[in-house]
Amino acid sequence: MAQMKCLSLILMIKASYKNIIYIGMMLCLTIILFGCQERNYPRHTSVFYMNDYAEALMEYTRQSVLLEAEALYENTKDLDQGGAQLVVATFLVENASEIASYDKTELYREWQIGTDDMGVLIILFFEPYVENDITYKSFLELQVEVGYNMEPYLTPTTLGRIADESFFNPNYLGDVNLGLMHMIYEILEILYVDLYGFNSFTYDMAVFEEDLYTYTPTYYLDQDPLSFWLYIFSPYLLLGDGLGLIFTIGIFVLFGGGLGFFVRAKGKGGSSGGMGIFRRR
Repeated sequence: MAQMKCLSLILMIKASYKNIIYIGMMLCLTIILFGCQERNYPRHTSVFYMNDYAEALMEYTRQSVLLEAEALYENTKDLDQGGAQLVVATFLVENASEIASYDKTELYREWQIGTDDMGVLIILFFEPYVENDITYKSFLELQVEVGYNMEPYLTPTTLGRIADESFFNPNYLGDVNLGLMHMIYEILEILYVDLYGFNSFTYDMAVFEEDLYTYTPTYYLDQDPLSFWLYIFSPYLLLGDGLGLIFTIGIFVLFGGGLGFFVRAKGKGGSSGGMGIFRRR
């Protein structure tokens, strides 16, 4: 009789254990589904700093942006007001009127650019056009957003001057690769010298232009948005998504499972207030 009672107790415990797992997994799924906040823009790429969703830039430009942006963060992360981040994004729209559906401030905040709001977001918009049965991409508009603490150094007046002298330089004959990198170099010079007190920041656009047209890529940067699973196990996820992640980890740890992904931290939680510029060619 005692053995039967013991067996019944064991069966009840096993049944309860299964029910707990089932309920826990259902709660986990519910939190993830309802916790995932609506996004108006794609997630950034795995390299974070370069997001050429319009596929409008040359590979040498993409890698140059990434190199300079990574160097900026590494060179400033331990300084006062450090951890500056510069991010570039391109988007393809059907026509100029579609640009109004994009909010540079909202995108900046979604991607959480810059430590302590020390970030710069440069957005380029393009539209497709067909000529001789070949589809090309025509530049439409430049937008720049800066973080709250970056505003005293990159005012709209300063950004407007830089854009006119670099991105819209008539000597570039509309080549956005040259204009973009010239603009980035000018911004970096202000940040390194005026903000962080470096002795100098030098660049040579003639050298960049020569390398731009002679460079043969040996690899290409991943320009796809960060996948959901990499995102959900990365430092970028939003609050509601984070609650789902925490609950998921708890379930796996509690019942003997485990899961892990490696993603380099990029966005440092910055926000902005809409300071910046809009420019059309």
